Amino acid sequence: MSFVYILEILGTAAFAVSGALAASRKNMDIFGFFVLALMPAVGGGTLRDVILDRHPVFWIDDVSYVIVALLAALAVFLTAYQPGSRRQVLIWMDALGLALFAALGTEISLNMNAGPIVAVMLGVATAVTGGMIRDIICNEIPLVLSREIYATAAFAAGVSFVLMDYTGVDDSIALGVAVIAGFVTRALSIHFNWSLPSARSRRD
Repeated sequence: MSFVYILEILGTAAFAVSGALAASRKNMDIFGFFVLALMPAVGGGTLRDVILDRHPVFWIDDVSYVIVALLAALAVFLTAYQPGSRRQVLIWMDALGLALFAALGTEISLNMNAGPIVAVMLGVATAVTGGMIRDIICNEIPLVLSREIYATAAFAAGVSFVLMDYTGVDDSIALGVAVIAGFVTRALSIHFNWSLPSARSRRD
């Protein structure tokens, strides 16, 4: 089992847990848990593969990703959580999945001969698309559209991987650096409540 595959499975599990926790907060049934776990776990990667014309799509080629997501959803469904803790666990699982998928999405895109800018964009898309679908289903404003440092953290992961790759660093090391860069950026923004500047309200 390769290091990249381990990271992919870890990212899938982390995002699936975030989706299942969102379902838990909305008091959904087991089917809702499965659906919301799958959305962030495979949504972004599916979009990336379709854009890159990469066939078959990763979770069709290897059903292990779906199985991991469903098992993660079942584990959350069967586990008792304190009502006030689910939001924080969701945020941190989402942060981990975000960093992992941004780095992996960038690496896969580069290996498919995408240019550096396109690779970073697809890395960000891989990281944020599934979470957007999850939040929309839950009738919440997607994190990527809020003032929080979210897509910026995915961007940091993607750029870090491209820079490491450009200098000839081994892919495993480059992925590790990129994941750390993305996760630390997101973690610091959560801890210190950082946000991007927004336009001031104007009167017509």
